[in-house]
This record gives sequence, C-alpha cells and structure tokens, in this order.
Amino acid sequence: MRRQKVEECKELAHKAGQWISFDPDRYGEGLLDSMEAELEVFLGKLPEDVRDDYEDKFIAKYKEWMGALSRCFSQAITGAGGWKTATFRRHEKTMNAERNARKRLDEWKEKIIRRCNRQERLTGWAEVERLQAKLEELTDMQEKMKAANKIIRSKKLSEVEKVDEMMAIGLSEATSLQCLEPDFAGRYGFPQYALSNNLAKIKDTEAKMKRHERMASQEDEIHRHSWGELHVDYSDERYRFLFDDKPSQEVIGKMKEHGYKWSPANKAWQRQITPNAAYSTKKLLEELEQIFTENEK
Repeated sequence: MRRQKVEECKELAHKAGQWISFDPDRYGEGLLDSMEAELEVFLGKLPEDVRDDYEDKFIAKYKEWMGALSRCFSQAITGAGGWKTATFRRHEKTMNAERNARKRLDEWKEKIIRRCNRQERLTGWAEVERLQAKLEELTDMQEKMKAANKIIRSKKLSEVEKVDEMMAIGLSEATSLQCLEPDFAGRYGFPQYALSNNLAKIKDTEAKMKRHERMASQEDEIHRHSWGELHVDYSDERYRFLFDDKPSQEVIGKMKEHGYKWSPANKAWQRQITPNAAYSTKKLLEELEQIFTENEK
C-alpha cells in the first residue's frame, strides 16, 4: 500500500503521461509505484532520525521532475501533422528540461546520502590518534615498497623465492606476483613515482599531526570587541564570531567573503582553524572594526 504523501501526487503523475503515453492513467500509476520504490530505497540509506525531514523534500524534488515530464510530448501521441521547425525546437527544449530535472533529483539524493552518513569529524587528541595510525600505515607501506624493490633486483633469488620473500614482509601474493610483471614502461616492482607519492603523504600527515597537537595543547581563547566576541576554540578547531546584535547584510557579506558559515547549533559564524583561516580572520577583524567604527559616527 502506498504512503499517503505519494498518493497525493496522483493527479500530477497522471498528467505526466498525458502526451507521452496512450494510457496516461496506467503510466501515472507506474510513476507513483516508481516514486514509492525510490523513496523507500532513499530513506533506507539515511539514519532513522532524519528520515522524516527528508521525506517531504524528496517528494518535492520528485514532483519537480514529474512537472517537467508533464510538459513533454511524443509524436506518436500528438501525430506528425503540424510538426514544424518551431515544434521540434520546443520538443527538444522540454526534453532537455525533463532530463535536467531528473539529473538534479539524482544528484540531490546522492549528496544527501553522503552528507547524512558522513563520519563525525574528529578533533584534538582523537584526530592526532587517527593521524598517527595513518602515518604508521604509510610508513610501513614505504618500507615494504623499498624492501620489495630490493628483493626484485636480487640476482640470487628465483622468481618463486622472490614471491616468498615479498610475502614474508607482508605483501599479498597477488601484489608480489604483479611486482614481477613489467608495467607499461617496462618497470618492475614499485616505480619511483609510487614511492615519491607515498613519501609526500607521509610528510603531509606529519605536518597535520604537529598542527593538531599544537591546537590540542592550547587553551581556548575569547577576545572581546565592540560588536561581540571572537572565540578561538582550539578544542573544536574553530574560529567563532558571536555578535551582540544581528549583523547587517554588509557584515554577513564580509563573513561569507572570508569563508565563514553560519552554525545554527553554535549560534555563531565559524570556520575551521587553519593557517589560511588565521590570515583571513586577521583581515576580517580589521574590516569589521572599520565597518562598526563608521556606523558609530
């Protein structure tokens, strides 16, 4: 049995098949069945506590697509008579609009599924711990690649012995066998670019670890200004602007210009603490000071 909200779209669904099907009612019923099935799959991929919020939004997006579909027409239904150049152009326009509406629906579904199932961002020592584990994996892989290349270059070992040696250092049998096959450039083992790329990841992870360690070790700060407060929340790795009064559109424009976004949960304009954010925040403070000083005159 269909849910009530889907059944309420019946008139639009039947209208969608008016000019593209010999049996628009049957076509419309098929659309409603598809809508119900798609909605079930979509909601099933979301956490239970947000499903009600996105059910109505899904139906609204689906109705947009069916509305675009209702403006399409088929020559088999309308007949060939009167199909002049202008008619063909209109047909092409409506078909493109329908395809774009369907594309927007599909892309929206994928975005919401990704957003709602995104893992919680780690901060502080928890993020340092995650980066440490990642660093150990990358370092271990670097050593394995170097050791594997040394084994492959050995002239004392047979191919069978080389595979055994590589498996002994922790590589899988499939990877070990693949190392003995030349790539498109005739290279064996792990090419230099693979070692260089992995080394770059190691250095990047080390730099991130140091930055997160510094932040995790610092005390949060609150800086008072004429317009409100700037919170430097090292524990959550966020700069947060809290205004005493609702900011003007000019101020909001400046916040957005410098990469800040409104956080309803924290009732603040915030941005992640990074070297770029530190520079941008310094400039933003100067610009805000100028705006509020001029407004006081």
